[in-house]
Amino acid sequence: MSRFLQLISNDAERLKYEFKRIGVDEYAFKMAGKGKSLNIKVRDLIPAQANIIKQESLAAGMDAAVSRGTVGCNVNKTDLLLMGNAIQYKRLIDRLKVQPYSLKLLAEELFNFLGKKKNRMLIIPSGELALDEPEIMGILNVTPDSFSDGGEYLLHTDYKRRIDEINAAGVKVIDIGGESSRPGSTPVDAETEKERIAGAVEYALSIGLKVSVDTYKSAVAEDVLKKGADIINDISGFKFDRDMPKVCADYGAAVCLMHTSSTPDKMQQKTDYANFLEEVKAYLFDSAEMALKAGIKEESIILDPGFGFGKKLNDNYLLLKYLDEFTSTGLPILIGVSRKSMINRVVDKSPGETALASKIAETIALVKGADIVRTHDISETLDMVKIIREYRKADPDG
Repeated sequence: MSRFLQLISNDAERLKYEFKRIGVDEYAFKMAGKGKSLNIKVRDLIPAQANIIKQESLAAGMDAAVSRGTVGCNVNKTDLLLMGNAIQYKRLIDRLKVQPYSLKLLAEELFNFLGKKKNRMLIIPSGELALDEPEIMGILNVTPDSFSDGGEYLLHTDYKRRIDEINAAGVKVIDIGGESSRPGSTPVDAETEKERIAGAVEYALSIGLKVSVDTYKSAVAEDVLKKGADIINDISGFKFDRDMPKVCADYGAAVCLMHTSSTPDKMQQKTDYANFLEEVKAYLFDSAEMALKAGIKEESIILDPGFGFGKKLNDNYLLLKYLDEFTSTGLPILIGVSRKSMINRVVDKSPGETALASKIAETIALVKGADIVRTHDISETLDMVKIIREYRKADPDG
């Protein structure tokens, strides 16, 4: 152990704190941008583009990795991985602006990408929902066969009790579903789904909750949006029902767009990916583009990587480990890991016994950039969010 050497975090505020203690000149505070490395992948470049970017990256003091054979133009296309800090990226952008092969356009795209800010306000039909702090979405399944609480809330006395419990805890948003989406579940028709959730949706709205409805059917979405629901939580990311984007746009709904590999009855049969994280991102970005083209506001879109939907155990933990990669769009991220098999299988407990384990996974997700936690265990989640708030606002200067 060295008395003279200490490791310092690459967080900009932490670095500025040390600058103050060292007593650097004011101009030197700009060095804080050198402390954090950013890794950005650029896809589908021709060798001429890639070679220029690599050359200019090195000149800017950063690194760039390309496919073997790019230098000799022995490949048709290559991806490129840029590695550098914010100051080096600024240098690279300035250098690319004067280069041929459409690299000026890439420079502009890089500039916009690096400057993208996270949406901190969700626009919904009833107004706005602030996302400055973690938001909790309480789960209510009005189904006979959901994996954790199937059959518990079918009667009006039971679902009202659950809604009252969520409301009394101070949670603003409830997610109501009328069809189980657990792996292997059997789909139900739209009329059955509407009948199951109608009373719960109306009661939740009557006591002032923001209502999200978990459905991928446009007929169900239109029915609940007419009643006053704010969010449509589509597990297919608009891929199962092509009328869904227009319906949501027509009513000004906010949407949560999730990744899955297929319908619930088939999704666990499709769990092979060439590049798992990249394919999930591409799916979600495509869903967001569908929403924008339909006229849904960017400030009304939430992304959900879909833990447990068409994914192996390792895939789920890859999502958790690298969730921060999904924040580059600036769109809020919702996560739903509560009581799922990715938790149960690891701790070897039944879904109802995994509140603590679920909170650990949810905490990791919030640290990695998640904004909304969809969960069963409200009391424990409220405690977790209090800790996250303190963690986020901790200041080296006190």
